[in-house]
Amino acid sequence: MTAIIKGQIIKHLSKFAKNLSGDRIRLSTLKGEGNLTNLELDEEALMDLLELPSWMVLTKAFCNKVSVKIPWTKLKTHPICIYLDQVEVELRTCEEPRTSTPSTPDAKQTPAATSKYGFVEKTVDGVFVSINAINGQFVSNTFKADIQISRFVVQSVSPSTWQPTDLRMTRIKDQTRGETLLFKMVEWSTIRLTIDALDHEGGRPNTPIRIITNQGQIHITMKKKLSDCDILASKLSVLLDDILWVLTDSQIKAVIMHFRSLNPVIQKSTQQSKAMANQKQQTTPVVKQEVDAKRPHNIKNAKELAQLQYFEQYDLHETSYHFCTQRIDLHLCDEMNRPEKGEPRITLIKHF
Repeated sequence: MTAIIKGQIIKHLSKFAKNLSGDRIRLSTLKGEGNLTNLELDEEALMDLLELPSWMVLTKAFCNKVSVKIPWTKLKTHPICIYLDQVEVELRTCEEPRTSTPSTPDAKQTPAATSKYGFVEKTVDGVFVSINAINGQFVSNTFKADIQISRFVVQSVSPSTWQPTDLRMTRIKDQTRGETLLFKMVEWSTIRLTIDALDHEGGRPNTPIRIITNQGQIHITMKKKLSDCDILASKLSVLLDDILWVLTDSQIKAVIMHFRSLNPVIQKSTQQSKAMANQKQQTTPVVKQEVDAKRPHNIKNAKELAQLQYFEQYDLHETSYHFCTQRIDLHLCDEMNRPEKGEPRITLIKHF
């Protein structure tokens, strides 16, 4: 029995992992627990799964230890829990936006792209993920950024409270439209970001730019099609505590220069995304009009009407990104410590 389950695990994980073998998997079938060490992920498959922006590419993804707990008798209400110890990730920018066309004929035949939204898909969407530490590096033509994230958690939540609950309450389905809404929350303890230039002007090293944030959250809402699990739209909201940022004049110049260096490829990526979205809309407007026309006739009772209103309360019409913080303190310092110049301070406070 254990060998059969190991075979199934290897069969599914091999789509996202490299050099996976049964001797690296420790499994307790009855307890629903398993361990895997030295997991090296496939970068191409992971980029497609995470829908990484086309202006960046993943070059490395490695985890030293993975533990899994599966509640066999409570899969409808309780999530599968995945615990990762140390994760290493490396990213770099592209000179030209990469295409999303699969590199192999079988790439389009993944279950997420062909199957209907059923029990397996609900179970996968409800997975709980906890990571002790993430060490990441992002490299562009002009700068290098190192990021350390501690106690990173992803879990399904209720849309009304944004708190973990019964998995059945973390989804809202509209059978008439053939769509479902999913709600996930990402949390972390601390984030440390260090940005340093690759080429220093005049051979003099500049002071690296450092940003440290405490606890924060990301609220994610996704709308999927029930027929093929395609993601139609999403909403991502970043919620941070108070931010204190101390910068010198040279660091401000470096920040501007770094963002300008990314602007050309980001603009190309945005144009590419808009072109793909327009192509997608041209193939679906008639179907959408037919569904909207049928919707009023499919409501049979007050319960279905209430469900429809609940869906429309959180429905998404387009993909959007949001950033929210209570307070931002920006201190501008003089590198030469000249008292006559003073030190400007900018404070942004959110008012309700």
